[in-house]
Amino acid sequence: MNFSDEDIKRHIRLGEDSHWEFKQIVFAGNKRRSPSRDDVADELAAFANTKGGLVLCGVIDDSDLQGMSREQTDELERFLVEVCLDKITPSIYPTILRKKIEDSKPFLLVEIPQGYALHNSPGGSFHRVGSTKRQMTSDEQLRLAQKRAQSRFLWYDKQPVPGTGFGSLDESLWKPLLSAEGAAAPELALEKMGLLTNDENGVTRATVAGVLLCTRSPEEWLPNACITATCYRGKDRASGQIDAQIITGPLNRQIAEAVAFTVRNMRVGAFKNPARIDLPQYSEKALFEAIVNAVAHRDYAIQGSKIRLSMFSDRIEINSPGNLPNNLTIDSMDVRQSTRNEALASMLGRIAVESIRGSGDRQYFMERRGDGVPIILRETEALSGELPKYQLIDDSDLILTIPAAATDATSVKASVQCNLPGSEIRKVDVQLLFQNDALARRFTAGSGDVHIKLPAVNLPLTVFIAADSCAAHIERNWLPTQSELVVKMQPLPEGGSVLFQRKMATSWVCQES
Repeated sequence: MNFSDEDIKRHIRLGEDSHWEFKQIVFAGNKRRSPSRDDVADELAAFANTKGGLVLCGVIDDSDLQGMSREQTDELERFLVEVCLDKITPSIYPTILRKKIEDSKPFLLVEIPQGYALHNSPGGSFHRVGSTKRQMTSDEQLRLAQKRAQSRFLWYDKQPVPGTGFGSLDESLWKPLLSAEGAAAPELALEKMGLLTNDENGVTRATVAGVLLCTRSPEEWLPNACITATCYRGKDRASGQIDAQIITGPLNRQIAEAVAFTVRNMRVGAFKNPARIDLPQYSEKALFEAIVNAVAHRDYAIQGSKIRLSMFSDRIEINSPGNLPNNLTIDSMDVRQSTRNEALASMLGRIAVESIRGSGDRQYFMERRGDGVPIILRETEALSGELPKYQLIDDSDLILTIPAAATDATSVKASVQCNLPGSEIRKVDVQLLFQNDALARRFTAGSGDVHIKLPAVNLPLTVFIAADSCAAHIERNWLPTQSELVVKMQPLPEGGSVLFQRKMATSWVCQES
């Protein structure tokens, strides 16, 4: 950083703050007597563990410069370099400048950059809070180390959980995860999968991932490992609760119960045309993916924070503790894939889904990493006409808001007009495909028009049109509430087109002959 003489004088007058520290240096001749190596190391590491800072060496208590000889500044510079390299782990590399303001006394300006890891010093782990250094809690250390990608703390889910062991894991939960070879030596296999590890004393412990996936009550060791689900009457929390549940247990069970909670509490309208067409508030596929993502990618190192699932009359909010990992951004979530819980994500790719609403044809919870967010976006927009919204709060909580779709059963009359230039067109087969794969089918009258009664929701439809002597036509994303659909059919004098349903699937094919 470049500071003018006036900037430095102004900061000396104002005093210390989160970014500036002043140090008086006591010498005996040309030898430094105080401060000690350990004290200086703690101060410098605190800056590196925060956002960096500057230390003015040679400022006395009344904010005046003490003055140092050339020999004393040489000694002080050697001392600072040794402290940064030998007393702080990993080492920090400051910029040390010899300064003199106009005709005043010389001093050293030491610039400490923001660190790339969690830096430890003789007194422990410190960070800068205001004008003081403060000891970091174990939770703060883990979060900082994870944020800065320090290798030994990178995967929090592989850390040992005190008081646990191989016997803490439920055999009925871990045994299905093992191959035949792994079943012969289960402890070794579970260690390779990141579900067991050795602590610093060499004692076998269950990892965070092991507790979350393979114990019946993870909250006994990790009290924040649960989901609080609440359904409210209106649009805010003051409207009163309809349903509430604290969801605990192994993560696969938490996912299943959270999905079930949302399904039973969401409204589902209906429309007859003449068959029943359901109008749900939310896509079950989007809900499944959103809950799996929250459980798999939340920051379990943040104490006292749980996943919060809140259902309101017009939206669902899923609050997941933790910032986005590994430089992922909200804008890149649908095209990039990243995780902070590698063992959890890997194991959720081995645990069978069984029968959970919204899982579709998925066999495992996380089969294809990176697909979840695109599915949430696509399914929600198709049903409600709006995109869901991701939001970061204070770089510590990720909130997903899924808008509710309309469920009222009122209707509008939609019109499809089919024209064949130069001639009359009769009996055109018009079929409309809704988001839930329901179909409405009509044939045009002699005028080439067809009028269809549809639910008054702003949802795009796919329209299939076929007729004798005409080429087939497919119209995608038609919004019947906004405009009439007018189609100019293309003639096929020696043939035509028909619509037929594929077996074992609710999809339609246009075939021309």
